[in-house]
Amino acid sequence: MTLRARVLCRVVDNFGDAGVCWRFVRQLAREHGWRVRLTIDRPELLERLGAHPEREAGPGSIAVERWPGTDRDDVDVLVSAFGAEPPPALRASLAGAPRRPLWVQLEYLSAEDWVGTHHGLASVKPHDGAVEHFYYPGYDAHTGGLLRERELFARRDAFVGSREQREWLARWGIDAAAGDERIATLFCYPHAPLAECFAALATGDRRWRMLVPQSVADEALHAHFGTTPAPGQRLRDGALVVQRIPFLPQDDYDRLLWSADLNFVRGEDSWVRAQWAARPFVWQPYRQEGDTHRVKLQAFLRRIRAPQEADAAMYAWSGYGHWRPAWRALETRLDAFGERCRDWAATLGAQDDLCTRFVEFCIRRL
Repeated sequence: MTLRARVLCRVVDNFGDAGVCWRFVRQLAREHGWRVRLTIDRPELLERLGAHPEREAGPGSIAVERWPGTDRDDVDVLVSAFGAEPPPALRASLAGAPRRPLWVQLEYLSAEDWVGTHHGLASVKPHDGAVEHFYYPGYDAHTGGLLRERELFARRDAFVGSREQREWLARWGIDAAAGDERIATLFCYPHAPLAECFAALATGDRRWRMLVPQSVADEALHAHFGTTPAPGQRLRDGALVVQRIPFLPQDDYDRLLWSADLNFVRGEDSWVRAQWAARPFVWQPYRQEGDTHRVKLQAFLRRIRAPQEADAAMYAWSGYGHWRPAWRALETRLDAFGERCRDWAATLGAQDDLCTRFVEFCIRRL
């Protein structure tokens, strides 16, 4: 069934919300043939994510418009991503609507148990009768699933160990055959224990090359090295080399994650992609009041059942413990953690992906 959808996105956390929304609309269009319009307040971010929306008519097309966009409601499904309230005129058109458009609230991802009981619920707005449906991504069959393109695993497995990977890494001056150096990627919030991290890697017994995208960890890098690296520049301290790389389009960022021995990720989009990479990772949830982010981290660690050294490192990375001893312990267990990450990715990959579940969710309600 070819359906028309409009996705509303107000960017809150730099690239994260835009990144999730672009993956979502791209998959709806490419794999399910939907005609999709993305209404976003910062459309300029999409180009940096590698977005090239098709604007021709017909199934599989994507159009992008700047917020608030058109007031038309000529769609079958209206998606409010991450609480994006429809602009007033569009919101008014939902009042008392019997069936269409189907209004869906696409919520943030969480591993907490309550997600399964809240997913799919509907709520009637008492003042005008508009009906909103809640769609919660998650980790089991009772939730909305996780974003994953149909051929993602096949592309990953074909890339890893290939000539293409070696040539791709060589563009960044990395010799994939250099077995005495491990590669880490860094994407984090400023309150990560970066000073302790750089110091621990610099004084360790193993050589590490940390790839850091532009605009990430600028203050911490300047504090440790006395300068902020320019694009392509490398800074060395002991066993640590920090190398600045550009902000990568989404497909290249996937390749980066697939190529690393350890990925530091944050928020939602890079967190999910790190899990699909089937490589060791350290996740930093978005900081919230009342230590809510600790609850979210704890819920995820209960699900993934990683070695306790990985648990301790993720807690320390979010400020709940001392990073240096946690890192020393994790470094000795990276191989075991890697095995668990591969099993975890395969287990999750056996489930239907978010877009497949979302399409079925909508068709049942239209």
